[in-house]
Amino acid sequence: MSMALAGVLLGGCGKEEQVTDVAGSERVVEMEIYQEYKTPGLDQPVIRQSDILPLIEGLREHPLLTVKQIGESYEKRPLYSIALGEGETRVMLWSQMHGDEPTATPALFDLLNYITAPEQAAWRDQWMGELSLLIVPMLNPDGAERNTRHNAQSFDINRDAKALQSPEGRVLMQLAKEFKPQFGFNLHDQGSYYGVGDSGEAATISVLAPAFNVERDINTSRGNAMQLISVMVEKIQPVIGANIGRYDDTYAWRAFGDTFSEMGISTILIESGAHPNDPNRQVARHMNFEMLVTAIDSIASGSYLSTSRATYEAIPLNEDDALVDLKIRNVGAGQGDLAYRTDLAIRKRYGQTSVADVGDLSNLAGFLDYDAGGARYQMPKAFLLDGDAPLELTDERYLALLQDGVAYFEGDEALLVKETQLPVVLNPQRLQGELPARRRNATFLLSDVNGVKAAILDGELVDVRGLQGAQ
Repeated sequence: MSMALAGVLLGGCGKEEQVTDVAGSERVVEMEIYQEYKTPGLDQPVIRQSDILPLIEGLREHPLLTVKQIGESYEKRPLYSIALGEGETRVMLWSQMHGDEPTATPALFDLLNYITAPEQAAWRDQWMGELSLLIVPMLNPDGAERNTRHNAQSFDINRDAKALQSPEGRVLMQLAKEFKPQFGFNLHDQGSYYGVGDSGEAATISVLAPAFNVERDINTSRGNAMQLISVMVEKIQPVIGANIGRYDDTYAWRAFGDTFSEMGISTILIESGAHPNDPNRQVARHMNFEMLVTAIDSIASGSYLSTSRATYEAIPLNEDDALVDLKIRNVGAGQGDLAYRTDLAIRKRYGQTSVADVGDLSNLAGFLDYDAGGARYQMPKAFLLDGDAPLELTDERYLALLQDGVAYFEGDEALLVKETQLPVVLNPQRLQGELPARRRNATFLLSDVNGVKAAILDGELVDVRGLQGAQ
């Protein structure tokens, strides 16, 4: 496909990523510095233990660090801790308790790169005598291997703090009892569709100081967590202020965060979420790094103690299912006196793409928001692959088929030669009918008096008219 054609394929996120230029030149310099410490090879959606074992082995020889095997997973994969510092204030950090939540794991290795860099010696000297850090990257390697939330027992480890029937949960609890941290950082990922209140913005980072009782009282340790979160959030607000949310603090008796809070540990939950134009959550990874560096400084200096909890309390609450991958507004449907206008919402979830909702969707925001301008919904037609010669699907041929109303292909894949980078839908299930419907495949067309204007091909929006003009 030519560059001109590629430029009018509208799939992906529609809002521009603002991280590097929102706060001016000072922020850009910090971003450049971060890139120097960013661990290569971990910019990927799935991170397994095999990805980080070489990194852990490489840290064994560093004189500032102590690498130790602290136990095994249910399937006997080793669990490791990395310790540094000599201070009386103890800070414990753990990531990937849920195997399919990898964003903070590379952030921890980025942090270790930063801490151990020779040019950071003066900074280290400011806090190494005050703090002791204990880092557990990837608590759930069995789940990471499967890219699932749960461990090999199908347990949610984060709901095993009381029963302690998972070996991973027992290791974490024993570590907390032996290390006796004053601060604990519980590092997770959240779903892509969490929004910041009713703002229509994605929750790229969400935070919580978990409750220690049903009444959600605030004692000294929980108050310290709120104040520290305030400091951390103030650090990243100039960059992604509109993309910071807060979890509801309903007490969860079985959860590790709430249990550690009961134990007097100032516990900080950080949840990494989606950001526009950032499929592998590298913006959230960077923000984790920034927040953890800030936390180290603030804990060592005690600056959080003079910080108001007002910043924490002002963070909007998360709203689940507040966003969709693609929102299409002002679509015409129906005929004659049964004609109507509707919005369409498309989500890519659990490996499937479908129309998630139809109707007045003013309550939802889309990572990509498209105004159909009254263009009408057009039911997709199939091209049957049943001849002796294969179909050579070039851009030109594909666009001609789309204009004829063909949006998907049925038959033997061997009879389809793909010579296009546009999305190709082959043998789809649960097709759309004469009217757009929920829970059906997100493949259809939008047309006006001049013909097909746009195509939605398994959830990817293609500007057909723009493509034709670019040829």
